[in-house]
Amino acid sequence: MTIKLECSEYGFECDYVLEGAKSVSTLEKLREHFEEEHGIEYSSEFVIQMVVNKGHSRDSILNE
Repeated sequence: MTIKLECSEYGFECDYVLEGAKSVSTLEKLREHFEEEHGIEYSSEFVIQMVVNKGHSRDSILNE
C-alpha cells in the first residue's frame, strides 16, 4: 500500500511531496525533511501520530 504525504498538509508553506510505501521508513523520511528543511525535531512517534490524525490507520503504517 502506498501513501502520499505533502508537507503543506502539516502546516508548512512548502512544496515537498513524499510518495512511497505506507511504512515507518517512509514516515521517517518526512521526519527528516521537517528537521533538515524546517529546523523542527519531531520524534518518529509524533510524526506517526500526525499522519494518523490525517486519517491513516496506525496499524496500516506499523504493519507494512
